[in-house]
Amino acid sequence: MRVILRLAKKSRLFEFLLVYFFIFVTKIIFKTIKYKIYGLECYLKLKSEGKNVVFTIWHGQLALFYPMSRFSKICGLVSRSRDGELAATIIRHFGFCSVRGSSSKGGFLAIVEAKKYLQSGYDIVITVDGPKGPKFSVKPGAVFLAIKSGCVLIPVVSRVNKYVRLKSWDEFIFPKPFSRLEVFLGEPICFDNVTTRKADLLNATTYLKTRMLEMTKIYASFYLESTLTEVIK
Repeated sequence: MRVILRLAKKSRLFEFLLVYFFIFVTKIIFKTIKYKIYGLECYLKLKSEGKNVVFTIWHGQLALFYPMSRFSKICGLVSRSRDGELAATIIRHFGFCSVRGSSSKGGFLAIVEAKKYLQSGYDIVITVDGPKGPKFSVKPGAVFLAIKSGCVLIPVVSRVNKYVRLKSWDEFIFPKPFSRLEVFLGEPICFDNVTTRKADLLNATTYLKTRMLEMTKIYASFYLESTLTEVIK
């Protein structure tokens, strides 16, 4: 895998072919997967009331979030790096648009752009420990955006019974063909009386992290396991 990625970085043509081969294969795999979304009724009720949502997920579970594109217009926050450019190309083929920026580069401009998408009826999904981790860290960007835009925040974790775990900082999870995927939408979080002052933002971010870790322990405990080698289960 590392050899392939090194070749991709050296050759734009090879990179292009690799990305679209990945998209082609992934679409085939996704068609074989049976999925169920818990908490979908609550989410759809929020949408019927005209509310927009900021979803928060772990970076390593990004590939497990794809079923939500069938129920909403969703925009993902993607880093401004070269890897982020590739990610933006990939997610576009699975029904997501993208805003470029991250906690480390272009974050403020990304928040401004994300607010425009929210005002246009889109929901936003943010990998709270991305783009570089560490795993299970939670950056304040999602909370800041929810406060500034007046949106509801919904934490999300997923569970899949057959998967590949990559040797990356986030231990990225990719579902195997014919697996069963369960997506758990948490209770909506509102920040109506919370400001973006440093102390308030820190408390709200800590609360979000606690909620996400609790959900992970209950619904996706497999992702809490850590390994130094590639695991196929």
